[in-house]
Amino acid sequence: MRIGDIARVNAERFKEKIALRDEKRTVSFQELNRRINALCNALLDLGVSKGDRVAILLCNCVAYNELLLGLPKAGFVIVPLNYRLVGNELKYLINNAEAKVLVAGGEYQDTVNEIREDLDTVEFFISVGDRNPEAHDYETLIDGASDREVPAQLSPEDLAYILYTSGTTGRPKGAMLTHKNVLTNMYNQSFELQPKVDDTLFNLPPLYHCAGQCTMMSYFFYGCTSMTIKQFDVGMVLQEISEWKPNIVHLVPAMQNMVINHSEILRYDLSCVDLMIYGASSMPVAQLKRAMEIFGCDFIQCAGQTEASPILTILRPEAHVTEGVEELTRRLGSAGKEVKLTEVRIVDRNDIEVPPDTPGEQVARGDNVMKGYWKLPEATAETIVDGWLHTGDICTKDEGGYVYYVDRIKDMIIRGGENVYPREIEEVIAGHPSVFEVAVIGVPDERLGEEIMAVISLKKGHKAMEKEIATLCEDSLARYKKPRHLRFLDALPKNPSGKILKKKLREQFVTKENA
Repeated sequence: MRIGDIARVNAERFKEKIALRDEKRTVSFQELNRRINALCNALLDLGVSKGDRVAILLCNCVAYNELLLGLPKAGFVIVPLNYRLVGNELKYLINNAEAKVLVAGGEYQDTVNEIREDLDTVEFFISVGDRNPEAHDYETLIDGASDREVPAQLSPEDLAYILYTSGTTGRPKGAMLTHKNVLTNMYNQSFELQPKVDDTLFNLPPLYHCAGQCTMMSYFFYGCTSMTIKQFDVGMVLQEISEWKPNIVHLVPAMQNMVINHSEILRYDLSCVDLMIYGASSMPVAQLKRAMEIFGCDFIQCAGQTEASPILTILRPEAHVTEGVEELTRRLGSAGKEVKLTEVRIVDRNDIEVPPDTPGEQVARGDNVMKGYWKLPEATAETIVDGWLHTGDICTKDEGGYVYYVDRIKDMIIRGGENVYPREIEEVIAGHPSVFEVAVIGVPDERLGEEIMAVISLKKGHKAMEKEIATLCEDSLARYKKPRHLRFLDALPKNPSGKILKKKLREQFVTKENA
């Protein structure tokens, strides 16, 4: 099976059932497959060929889902673009990917026009929504093309997506995902999620991110309806849950934190939700417990990274235990167990597996591991060694096989020769009722090499409680782990998946206070 086969099979099985929905429209499985075929044939008629890259600059919508599910049918390679990026950043990604086609929403046409002359390889511009006289209209292309099945000869090893990493440590790198990578991840995730044909998924992460893509595909595979909205808005999310009544909701932790802290959340009817999916970044246990209490449904965590298509481990609903023996309740802070078709090990610097509960680097092997980084053979060789993906994550694994994320290798703080893992400190501070978000970083110190700084964002209406937070750390942490510096910001900088950008915090506070 190839990615494009799913739409064809589902069109035969589910016909007029709703496949996709956004605020403006719905599309049935049968209509979706027809539109996908027409889109692929239209591009082929323009002169786009198998292997050519198609860059996408869109908000979440039905058309975005069509592109993700459909373009691989003809062997086109999808390059999703983060719509939060500025022109120069987008120009770098489009040129680096050597994209032949750029599909952009009407709201981004001004940005596209600014960089148009600097796009070295783009031959065809396609506009979704507002008409642009200098671009092909998306709907016109579909309406004017044949909807016959696309006669592409594809291999499981052919590229399907190039997903650029968020670039938290430098220039973004393009993770090359094949049809086999994407489908292996789909099998892994859907085996754990166990979708039912009458499920309705409310998929909220941006579709340019692997988290939003893979969950949509896992439910689409089973013939479920997938819903989305243009951009994340807490009030709209709660309103749509009440009105659309999806039984599956997918939120990354940063989104979930905003939802559960919404001042009017208790007035909305959320009883339709049977399962909450979360992942893409770590969630403090205190936040997770509060979310479980508010929604009163099952929770499942999907953890991994883009280079793994993206899922490596899953924490199933039955492992979300909040009361009872410590052996069970501590698993709430884990990332779960390795998924079915993937091996996960925790190793030392010599790639030797470490004993249970010992920190080491998480490495993984399986058909979900990327082909490599686009045009970066050296970075690929450093990251994939003898078939094992080196994630850069410090983790432990207990005797039950549960993986615990400790920190990023690059985020570890060495204070006076002692290794300090920021996440342990963040978990403690996040437990304070006034704290909305927290990030712990290392800053230069003449005596100890590095000192510990906690950068905190408070909930609306709450005031800074430095003494309370300092006391909380004194009561909960060894002395060498206590932050020496506490700083407060209105909001912490994040990447598209909601992960806090510690690099930006280091740049801000090291330059300001410690340089």
